[in-house]
Amino acid sequence: MINFLIGLGAVFGGAILGSFTTMLVHRLHYDETGIWGGRSRCPQCRHVLGILQLIPVFSWLFQRGKCAFCKKKIPYFYPLTELVFITTFFLFVQKFYSTDVFYPLLIAVFFLLVIFIYDVRFMEVDRRISFPAIGLALIWSFFRELSFQEYLIGGGIGFLFYFVQFFYSRKKEHPWVGEGDIELGLLCGLLLGWKYFLVMLFLAYILGVFYALPLLFLGKANAKTALPMGAFLMPAILAFLYAGENIFSWYINMLGISF
Repeated sequence: MINFLIGLGAVFGGAILGSFTTMLVHRLHYDETGIWGGRSRCPQCRHVLGILQLIPVFSWLFQRGKCAFCKKKIPYFYPLTELVFITTFFLFVQKFYSTDVFYPLLIAVFFLLVIFIYDVRFMEVDRRISFPAIGLALIWSFFRELSFQEYLIGGGIGFLFYFVQFFYSRKKEHPWVGEGDIELGLLCGLLLGWKYFLVMLFLAYILGVFYALPLLFLGKANAKTALPMGAFLMPAILAFLYAGENIFSWYINMLGISF
């Protein structure tokens, strides 16, 4: 019964935070006011939405993916974001709710998901999200199982990995990475420590390859097409926060190396 209630709370909390995130990334990107207190509106007809139009996932289903007022289509972005939050929070809450890292871990998961959704939708990293996330990750690194130096070195490696790419390609027509990717590298390194970060980076690029290959095959992308790095880094780091020890052990055993 307790596990059921905890799981139900995770689903409810994930749904609320997912719905909040759809509003947050939209208002941040378009510099709209009222992030914390403004009324939700249809982004197309600007009609104020009521409670019945704001039930995560279900409102979209009951309205058949259309605004209740102007009848224009509501993008899949909204229910998919809510489902991503629901699924991720359910998994993390079920596994970590009785551990010491529960609350800081959920805060990290929230920020990572917001960065993921923002980058997927707008192909950019907003510093109003990434900077607080980096600050919190740095503070958390003082209280975690590994030494502070492990996480600091990880952050330094992540920062330098993307900074060097950005610096040497910044004057090209198509830079290899953006400035926001430098911040993501720093954040990922601080959250994982240098050992996990190196393996996580490999996983993130593998995800990128699996995403890009179908696009290349279908002619919808080419070698110069920009891809949202956060769309691959964030799922990879979430996987490591969830089961990093297992993934890391499998990887080094596969390579036959040891640390």
